[in-house]
Amino acid sequence: MSPKIKFDKWTDLYAKRTVALRSSAIRDLFIVASRPDIISFAGGMPDTRSLPMEMIAEATKKVLRKEGAAALQYGSSEGHPGLRECILKLLAEDDIHTDLDDIIITDGGQQALDLLGKIFIDPNDTIIVEGPSYVGAIQAFSGYQANMISVPLDENGLSIDSLSQTLGDLKKRNQKAKFIYLVPSFSNPAGVTLSPERREALLKITKKHDLLVIEDDPYSRLKFGGGKIPTLRSMDDSLIYMGTFSKIFSPGMRLGWITAPKPIIEKLNFAKQASNLCSSSFTQRIVEEYFTNYPWQSYLEKQTALYKERRDIMLKSLEKFFPSDARWTKPEGGLFLWVTLPKFINTAELLAKSINEAKVAYVPGEAFFADGSGKNCMRLNFSYPNKEQVAEGIKRLGELIKSQTKLYKTFTGKLRLNND
Repeated sequence: MSPKIKFDKWTDLYAKRTVALRSSAIRDLFIVASRPDIISFAGGMPDTRSLPMEMIAEATKKVLRKEGAAALQYGSSEGHPGLRECILKLLAEDDIHTDLDDIIITDGGQQALDLLGKIFIDPNDTIIVEGPSYVGAIQAFSGYQANMISVPLDENGLSIDSLSQTLGDLKKRNQKAKFIYLVPSFSNPAGVTLSPERREALLKITKKHDLLVIEDDPYSRLKFGGGKIPTLRSMDDSLIYMGTFSKIFSPGMRLGWITAPKPIIEKLNFAKQASNLCSSSFTQRIVEEYFTNYPWQSYLEKQTALYKERRDIMLKSLEKFFPSDARWTKPEGGLFLWVTLPKFINTAELLAKSINEAKVAYVPGEAFFADGSGKNCMRLNFSYPNKEQVAEGIKRLGELIKSQTKLYKTFTGKLRLNND
């Protein structure tokens, strides 16, 4: 007897916006990517294996000894004042000057995105994102039924000409975008950086169109060399600026922050109270202790050097093993690079073969576009796999792509001969 098919009897009860909810392509890959036989370029994971575990254990003990009862209690929605003081110092290093009351601690950058969606987006509101854009942002904003318009990236970041045209087209239709969201430094997923000239041009055009800017900045401290690039927020204090400890310390701590003008911070605080009351008092104090009394800068320097070494190996391996008609970005920091393959290769369809045969995982490109573009692209992470895995994984992936290319050319060649 065949099993009965189970239908969702609560379908009529769900809010209409749940239709837009989708599982993250990256979360879906985590189980597969964690298999020991798989070389994973899929996750956006920093290498926590090299964290100074003894220091973190010592910092945790100090927190429990000094203020254990308070650390294990509820805290304020804005966040622990000591940690916000640490964030003030971090921001000042990047020429961002704000007040303690204008910072809210969030459960990682992802909660910040959800709170921003909650306070700004009504169903069918238009917002502007990069193309490709961070998949977590697309997922968060989709949940509030946003109409997302993608503006393309090139090797110098967001195309200002395309942005200008997009805003002009909206104006002609008497429409207006609520905000533009971007990751200007070592973007996720493309790894490209908005040039200083384009940063100035971006702020001019957004001011002209009265367009709110949300700057997401998880990676700027993971720079592989050269001088600092100014943050957009340091150039204009009317922006919303997001940061996180996930990439410069530990994603497992689940701590990020937002700084914004006071009226926006007030709304964000109300939204956070409704969301989770407060972030973990315990982890906030551990991070405060670590960033106040331990040499976190020297650890981050070593970590960044490690990522640079792995990026270099990935770039050399791509040059050696990928087909000549493939293209990829050359990031100067961060965790990712972006590969564009010939149009006839669908990376989502190729993924199963890559995992089962080549034993390599990556994220297909279409996950990073609101409109489903990027089918011939993939995001590769170089921060987590070790040097040997990077070289071997790219070799296997390159051989698989070349075999698919050969198969396609053989098949289409036969079709052409038959048509003749």
